[in-house]
Amino acid sequence: MSAPHAAVWLNADEAHIYRFGSGEVEKCEVRAEGNGRVRDDREYFEAILAELTEVEAWMIAGPSGPRQDFEKYVRVGHAEQLAKKLVGVETMDRPGDGELLRHARRRLAG
Repeated sequence: MSAPHAAVWLNADEAHIYRFGSGEVEKCEVRAEGNGRVRDDREYFEAILAELTEVEAWMIAGPSGPRQDFEKYVRVGHAEQLAKKLVGVETMDRPGDGELLRHARRRLAG
């Protein structure tokens, strides 16, 4: 599925990635294989970024530590093109799928 928007919710253990346009939503999950320290888990971050290659705009959500670590990874030279498309970073501890998607649609689709 090629979708113009994406929302990534992540914590230290897993990431939920929602790609969406005006209709259908595609969800995938990425599990962290690391030691529970997100800022050191390059493989985890790269696996998340691999799911975002064709988006036009996206956002990151999650608890403070993991969200900040991932945002820093994206913005500090690891994903230059995706960093330009990042339009929002939100603190959300554990939203339901519907809550996150409603928020992302408002934020990304206009």
